[in-house]
Amino acid sequence: MKRTWEQVKLTEICSPKQWRTISMNNLKKSGYPVYGANGKIGFYNDYNHEQPTILITCRGATCGTINICEPFSYVTGNAMSLDNLNENRVNLKYLYYCLGNFGLQNIITGTAQPQITRQSLDYVSLPLPSLQEQKRIAAILDKADAIRRKRQQAIQLADEFLRSVFLDMFGDPVTNPKGWEVKSLGENLDFLTSGSRGWAKYYSNEGEKFLRIQNIGKNKLFKNDMAFVKPPNSAEAKRTKVKSGDILISITADLGRTAVVPDNFGTAYINQHLAIIRVKNLNSIYLSEYLASQGGQVQIQKLNRQGVKAGLNFDDIKSLKILIPPLDLQKKYEQIWLNRYKFKENYDQLTKKSGEIFNSLTQRAFRGEL
Repeated sequence: MKRTWEQVKLTEICSPKQWRTISMNNLKKSGYPVYGANGKIGFYNDYNHEQPTILITCRGATCGTINICEPFSYVTGNAMSLDNLNENRVNLKYLYYCLGNFGLQNIITGTAQPQITRQSLDYVSLPLPSLQEQKRIAAILDKADAIRRKRQQAIQLADEFLRSVFLDMFGDPVTNPKGWEVKSLGENLDFLTSGSRGWAKYYSNEGEKFLRIQNIGKNKLFKNDMAFVKPPNSAEAKRTKVKSGDILISITADLGRTAVVPDNFGTAYINQHLAIIRVKNLNSIYLSEYLASQGGQVQIQKLNRQGVKAGLNFDDIKSLKILIPPLDLQKKYEQIWLNRYKFKENYDQLTKKSGEIFNSLTQRAFRGEL
């Protein structure tokens, strides 16, 4: 931080306040936007903020997240609103980026229910250059943030495009308007197994990939939080080693996440929270997308029996009903999906790069180096 910059307490430049919370039952389908712990949650017939205001999530797992509400919004008590911002001293967007950069983790209390209180914000202090300098910094970070967000939106649009293509080609899996043959997954299974247990002792900084539930999405394979193992030479290792084209599905906790192991993925194994599905006379990409669709998820959630720990067993997986369109149509969808996958991989790299640039700019900005 530059020596000429002032260091001020957050509570000297604004008045943090928790407003009355609205019951979810009282939210409307339209009206003034309502902000809760994680941003916009609905609408209401009244507002308590005429101007954009910085909001700090003050309860729950996302405690400390920073948002800005729209003009004429209702902010509930699940977010701390930084009211009465002294605009003669601080720029709103500067403060938004500054809080995001320094973070609020050190003032979060509570383990079962993390929270940030009004009193804890008394301990937050921030660097405050001149108002002109704040606006300059905010403008630079706005541009970098816009690039990052546009790339994220492009990836989301690509996902939505694929969902639309799937529905157009195969119809709604719930209603089956195209009248495809329906079979149980068990009739098309070639191999089914769950992952290895007790492999913590094989964890390593390098070695073979070890796929866990966080690596699996909705027909997506995430490679950015990969664990590695030095596997034993055992029957269990041979059984839980994945192959190209395998469908992976989560079978505990967050049930029904799916992904397909791509070509040239290298050697990898799964842990006990995942299962490997190998199929015959079905295309893996089609099946994974089918299971990730609303129709597939509805079936999977019905198997999540109330009152017991969430889990899918082999009989559950075999019982899933699958629409069986012609194989050449499934392969046509696979080709579209693979083209999108290449696009997404390129954009993932660009998004990662723009995120790194944004973080670097942010850190330099608040060190006074921009």
